[in-house]
Amino acid sequence: MITCFIIQSQGVGRGGLVISSRLRSWSAPGSKPDSTKGPPFKRKSTQLTNKINADIKQYGQDSWTKWLLSLNQENLFIYDATRKFSRKFHEICPILDTDMLKYTSLGKANAFKYSLKNSFRTNPEPYDNKHIYEVNKAVQHFLNSTRNDNNIKLTSPLEIQAIIKKINPKKATGPDGIPNKALEVIPPNLLTCITKLFNKYLFQHYFPSSWKISHMFMFPKPGQNHKLPGKYRPISLLSNLGKIYEKVIIDGLKGHCSDLQIIPDKQYGFRPNHCCVHQLLRVTNLITHGFTNKLYIGGVFLDVRKAFDRMWHNGLIYKLVANKLPHYLIDIIILFLRNRTFKVKLNSILSETGHIKAGRPQGSILSPLLYTVYIVDFPMNNIIINCFFSDDTAILAHCSNTKFFIRTLQRGLIEIEKWCTLCVLPLTPTRLRSVMFRKGQPRNNLQSLTFFEEELSCDKGLNTLV
Repeated sequence: MITCFIIQSQGVGRGGLVISSRLRSWSAPGSKPDSTKGPPFKRKSTQLTNKINADIKQYGQDSWTKWLLSLNQENLFIYDATRKFSRKFHEICPILDTDMLKYTSLGKANAFKYSLKNSFRTNPEPYDNKHIYEVNKAVQHFLNSTRNDNNIKLTSPLEIQAIIKKINPKKATGPDGIPNKALEVIPPNLLTCITKLFNKYLFQHYFPSSWKISHMFMFPKPGQNHKLPGKYRPISLLSNLGKIYEKVIIDGLKGHCSDLQIIPDKQYGFRPNHCCVHQLLRVTNLITHGFTNKLYIGGVFLDVRKAFDRMWHNGLIYKLVANKLPHYLIDIIILFLRNRTFKVKLNSILSETGHIKAGRPQGSILSPLLYTVYIVDFPMNNIIINCFFSDDTAILAHCSNTKFFIRTLQRGLIEIEKWCTLCVLPLTPTRLRSVMFRKGQPRNNLQSLTFFEEELSCDKGLNTLV
């Protein structure tokens, strides 16, 4: 009955009027059966109820047919309708917010927004107040200084066209509503205009604010409590045109990082002609070398807690300046990182606006390289072997006896503690693992390694490789 009153209030024509008329007949005095009225009244009420249900069903079918006939082949309405009905729908259960369970789409979206907002902030610990003050002071001095760049690398229509050819046309559309399929068929005149626009942004050291807005979609993690907003994985959608501009920036940044030799050779993540398999082969060769020479080979596998979401912005800017990257790139990256916003989208409903105060933007082409630059000063020495792949890190050592082996790794962990404190990067002690590879069993029990005054667990399944 509620549906009928909504139909009437929206003024939808003859079908709604017929249903409204039958409703008035059904609700008229003397039409409803009660304990004092006989079967004729009950029969009449049942007949009216059946007619109303049939009219509602017919009205829904007529509305559906009318909507299908209204679709125009010359615009994107048919494409949007096809995607809407072919898309796999994921029902999200009620979400537990700080006060109560949220059942509506808007309430769930806002609950996700508050959860993500708490993730996109600088880590509260570990930290060094003196170092933070010095970094903030140096960044402010850089912002207040006069910067003139004469070596700005501009782009060209051929370069933009080559970038567009490599994009995936099936990628989802960002907040600006420009799909990759539309970018693939832009005419040469528009391509020239986009090139001029990008070059103007490079000259002005500018990154548009409209390209710093992201829409977040939440997907449940398997095997987790889906009533908690933190048990969902966010997927961010950004402007497709903004990603092309990011590609122009990253090409210039990669060239300067290569010329200045900023990225260490031991980093196998986000580098051309490098992959995780190459790093695994390198580690396997080190273990095999230890077996051949009867050495103890082992190490510690590190896991950074929310590595990408809580990266310290001023710390990254400080390292970009210290590595003497071009000022125009640093200015653009500063604008790229600051004052970013996001909204959670759930069933076509957008949440309130959330602000990103730390971390690199998810889904951005530029973010992986920025994180690689952020960890370039990871502690290194001639005794410990570092293995990097993106945010995953391992330190290995090979020694002839267990005492020197443990002492070497413990010294390395102490240096990493100091580095984490300066970079405000916390490691997760519960996910740190120490492991040793050697033929046979060690004669004495190994001393436990400590990290931030907590003992590291040793994986028993990999404690000794026989």
